Amino acid sequence: MSFLRSLDLYKAVILLSLVLLPLGGWAIWQLDQEIAASQKAIQEAKRPGGLLEQIGTLQKKVEIVVQNKLSTSDTIHMPRRYFEGQILQAGGASLKTDDFGLTDPKEEPATLSGSRQQRASDFVVDVTWPRNDFAVKLDFVYAVLFNCESGAGAGSAAGQSIWKLRELQLQNATDERLLSGYKTPPPELADKWTIRSMKFARREPRKGT
Repeated sequence: MSFLRSLDLYKAVILLSLVLLPLGGWAIWQLDQEIAASQKAIQEAKRPGGLLEQIGTLQKKVEIVVQNKLSTSDTIHMPRRYFEGQILQAGGASLKTDDFGLTDPKEEPATLSGSRQQRASDFVVDVTWPRNDFAVKLDFVYAVLFNCESGAGAGSAAGQSIWKLRELQLQNATDERLLSGYKTPPPELADKWTIRSMKFARREPRKGT
């Protein structure tokens, strides 16, 4: 108690300094460690292949996805853009835009199933493959059908695509000279196919009927 009675302002300041100085020194040391860790993280992020480069790459991919995102109305009014994107994604880097062609939707009359009264219109898009030497594997055909029917590659907000396969004709592209040496076709044919016909359609009820 006598110590507290004799404690004046100067002694209190000195006493607090003795207590606070170690705490302040520890806080400064801790801050220095955090600054050093931050600087190290920044340097690692800036290096080639670092986080900043990865973030920039991902940002560009997100921007591309947003720009290419198609709504249901887009797939109706811009079918060429829709099918071109879906087919190119199925083919990868080896497929070029001049390997196939697209026609504008052709309207054909139809009747809704289960109803003789309700008439509809089918809008048919013909995917043409003009090159005679263009042969593909069945995996490619499956990928094209999946992309176009599901809308998976387009990031469609509506999910399921409104376009369905109408017609598909394939011909095996085995060399005819090889087949000519057999009285009957060989038991196994090469996985090489020429697409003779590929059509997709969407159905729309006719108004007022």
